[in-house]
Amino acid sequence: MIRTDSLTRDFGNNRGVFDLSLSVPGGEIFGFIGPNGSGKTTTIRMLCGLLRPTAGTSYINNIEVTPRNLPQIKKLIGYMPDAFGVYEQMSVWEYLDFFCAAYRIPGRKRKPRIDEVLELTEAAYMLDYQMGSLSHGMNKRIALARTLLHDPEVLIMDEPANGLDPNGRIEMRRMIMRLREHGKTIMLSSHILPELSSVCDRVGILEKGRLVTQGTVKQITSSLHEKIVLAYQIGSDRQVAAALCKAFPNVESVASAGNEMRVVFAGTRDHIAELNRMLVEKGVRLMAVHEEEADLEEAFLRVTGRKA
Repeated sequence: MIRTDSLTRDFGNNRGVFDLSLSVPGGEIFGFIGPNGSGKTTTIRMLCGLLRPTAGTSYINNIEVTPRNLPQIKKLIGYMPDAFGVYEQMSVWEYLDFFCAAYRIPGRKRKPRIDEVLELTEAAYMLDYQMGSLSHGMNKRIALARTLLHDPEVLIMDEPANGLDPNGRIEMRRMIMRLREHGKTIMLSSHILPELSSVCDRVGILEKGRLVTQGTVKQITSSLHEKIVLAYQIGSDRQVAAALCKAFPNVESVASAGNEMRVVFAGTRDHIAELNRMLVEKGVRLMAVHEEEADLEEAFLRVTGRKA
């Protein structure tokens, strides 16, 4: 549904976006990760037709983003920027009705559509509120409602959870998941990594204008997992199990508490099987064992070469 081929916007002095090639299947949530200044917003502006690339191409639902095709592209895309202007003297109803007119939605269809988007964003109670009286979290909901008015197939959201409190982030995440259930393809730009890892089907990491990796969260974290962390539940003498693990080749550290033991292992997966077999042969009762997954934040720090 979203595709770029060597998309480039060169501002000079090594600033911009360079040779960006990514693909977002229809009906998925794609997380676009990068620090401030990495080129996320520049990429989004090119996808929306608001900024012309220096080189390369981009497509929305197989329609190339060009000046000639902009009328079609604008119907397909709903863009929710991080910051947006409001008419503070308007009520929420007047504000959304104004944008219905901008989207050329016929008058008889506006009220049903406004009611529908307010229900989707759980903002129906704000209908008569004045725009200037809304909190930051309320503003985000109305911004999303406005983005949905023309029923776009693709939603591009720039930092949707930025500035929200924990409850607001949870609510925004729930709304995003609901929109995917309605068949929307969603591209989220954010630097709040835990938020993305919990909702995204796929992610791409951007650093200094270049895409350094993309794939599912599991694919990315697995490919970067230099060390394997094993979590054990022990049903026998924990101190004996810990001593046996410490003496095993490629075990870097062992920490234990209660009946749980955490082992940092730098060997191969074949060696893990040998470790488990050795523990059982030595009389250690293994109640459970699993590998801890690396998280998206750790993956981001590794691929960008940044320190925590």
